[in-house]
Amino acid sequence: MDTERAAEAVELPQAFADTAVPEPEPTGHPEVDAALDRLRELADRPTGAHPDLYDGVHQRLQDVLVQIDRQDAER
Repeated sequence: MDTERAAEAVELPQAFADTAVPEPEPTGHPEVDAALDRLRELADRPTGAHPDLYDGVHQRLQDVLVQIDRQDAER
């Protein structure tokens, strides 16, 4: 990555600082919706805490997919 592109990458978060984050649309699956609702916490957390929140949401979504696969296999 050249120096100019590196500078753009560093400045990118500031470029979107005043942009509203869209609300997640309901999926109709309560457990998925609950996991996605956690993304609302991002605005209240320091950037350094974002990876843990993303990891938690990702893990929950993976767990839900495993449950759905098991239910489908039982049918």
